Amino acid sequence: MPVEIVTDRETWDTFIDASPSGLLFHRWDFLKITERHTGYTALPYGIYRGRELVAVCPLFCKRRGGLSVVLSPPPMQAVIPYLGIVMSRDYATAKQSKKESSLQVVTEGLREVIGDLSPNYLSIKLVPDYHDIRQFIWDGYQTRISYSYMIDLAPPLETLWKNLNGKLRTNLRKFEKNGYYLEEGDDLTMFYETVRQRFSQPDMDIPMITQRYFEDIFRAYPDHVHVYHLYDRDGDLRGVGTTQEYKRYLLWVGGPKIDGTSANEYLQWLLLRDAKEKGFLEFENTGANNPNLNMHKAKYNPDLSIHLEVSRVDAVGRAAEWVYSNIVNRPWVKKRMVPYIE
Repeated sequence: MPVEIVTDRETWDTFIDASPSGLLFHRWDFLKITERHTGYTALPYGIYRGRELVAVCPLFCKRRGGLSVVLSPPPMQAVIPYLGIVMSRDYATAKQSKKESSLQVVTEGLREVIGDLSPNYLSIKLVPDYHDIRQFIWDGYQTRISYSYMIDLAPPLETLWKNLNGKLRTNLRKFEKNGYYLEEGDDLTMFYETVRQRFSQPDMDIPMITQRYFEDIFRAYPDHVHVYHLYDRDGDLRGVGTTQEYKRYLLWVGGPKIDGTSANEYLQWLLLRDAKEKGFLEFENTGANNPNLNMHKAKYNPDLSIHLEVSRVDAVGRAAEWVYSNIVNRPWVKKRMVPYIE
């Protein structure tokens, strides 16, 4: 059984939990919630060598008007930045020959799946530590590089503080002196409203998921997903953001500046400290592909982490892609065409 859809939740989650590259995005309930809210059918494929499960790859499929689209993840870049293939826990420590043998099995399995699905448009955004995409290149896939920021939390907190940009340290001292404080909350209303306002602006071309989606994720993973509010001395809200605290501490979806203040700088520092105190080894801050954000995020002295996208499109898919980019992706049209946008 080289490839088949995994139907058992426990089998799937056990594999994701054991793999170093398995993320909360890959877990069973996360996939099912995403399926329910986006209208894409989740296909949790397992790839086997004999009876050994060597990799999994969740795909999302939608067929509409004669067009077949297969994505991993579905178009929710601000919410799920990458997904794709997860290798088994033994892969990272295997010898190179064993790694390449496993990757060949995975590629052959995906060829079978993609042949059955026959998508006009296919895109898989791989997790940051999946770099060997030679099999995809040899099969004629297009490739693209994206970036994220990672901070190694192994050094002492004093070292992490000294690594910050000097001007940033000055600003952070001011916020601390002015009595700003952080609280974890259980209400997503303020978080969602700040984010909704940002994504409703005309320059944003990323589909914004509904508040109900976030509420379902928070209910499914109360130990791993959190929302934090930053207040000033008077108790006024100055910043809000969400985290995923699973295998790494991920600064997930955050709100824009409130009243034009730079309080988000202090919010991020407090969350970095929180990650350190909780014993996480890495702090990830997505958004390194956005030139409007990267100079701010670089002040924390992160390392650049790359994640790769492999894609393939036929003539029908290219025509649909042009329509989406030039017509449907206009904000007023997009809200009519994509059902999960508010």
